[in-house]
Amino acid sequence: MNMFEARPTLKAGQRALLLSGILMLAAGCVSNTSAPPMLTSTQPGVLEPVYAAAVAGDVAVVRVASNGCTTKADLHPYLAREGDVTVMTVRRVGNDNCQSPPEDGLELYWTFEELGVPAGTLVSVSNPFPNRADDSETGQ
Repeated sequence: MNMFEARPTLKAGQRALLLSGILMLAAGCVSNTSAPPMLTSTQPGVLEPVYAAAVAGDVAVVRVASNGCTTKADLHPYLAREGDVTVMTVRRVGNDNCQSPPEDGLELYWTFEELGVPAGTLVSVSNPFPNRADDSETGQ
């Protein structure tokens, strides 16, 4: 399943425009919290570095590295409350063994409904934001 199959009501051009707008408008609204990520040894997978993240319009969007086969099912958002903020940590639970990485990685999104949080909730992304030139941290 690719990321656009989750919202079949929008045409491809509309989705791209919406996603670009969300990223541009909300880039300043996403915080990389100073508190340590809400990670526990019981969470499967590995912490996934993200190259961009935005939360706006009750949608959380992240851009991650991919070798060409990463799908939304390969990443899992874990949520924890920290005061008035819901902290989202994305972990990779599936491998991507392909050899054709897209230049700009892959954008994935989750609606607040998918995340199980009420509309209007303040959501922060706690994943690390590495330099794009340093893909060695991702293993991708």
